[in-house]
Amino acid sequence: MSDPLVIVAHPDLSQSRINTAWIAALQQAPAIAVHDLYGRYRDEAIDVQAEQQLLLAHDRIVLQFPFHWYNCPPLLKKWLDVVLEHGWACGPGADALKGRQLGIAVSTWSKPEDYRKHGRYGRTHVQHGGRAFR
Repeated sequence: MSDPLVIVAHPDLSQSRINTAWIAALQQAPAIAVHDLYGRYRDEAIDVQAEQQLLLAHDRIVLQFPFHWYNCPPLLKKWLDVVLEHGWACGPGADALKGRQLGIAVSTWSKPEDYRKHGRYGRTHVQHGGRAFR
């Protein structure tokens, strides 16, 4: 099994305490590859083949991004659309990522107390392990 790949998609890391802290911690672990989409694709011209090769080199993939207005940042959405293209990652016969695990690490503007039974959202957060592509 290969080292995990963490794909970071934050439009402005200088404004994020939690995402910056996560990346700093990840970079201290030499077995984890960190790939910053906004750092690499400021012009949003995604190199699809390079991204697909990067995914193929890893068995565990984590998407790390701020969750805002029930969505991911625009560059991550574009990356998902063009890199995980029909015929390669999805659709009949597409099995490029078969057997790989996908995890998602999201941050919010919320405070920990917001995720309590009587907090702002009226529920606690739920954590799940990675799921395999099928």
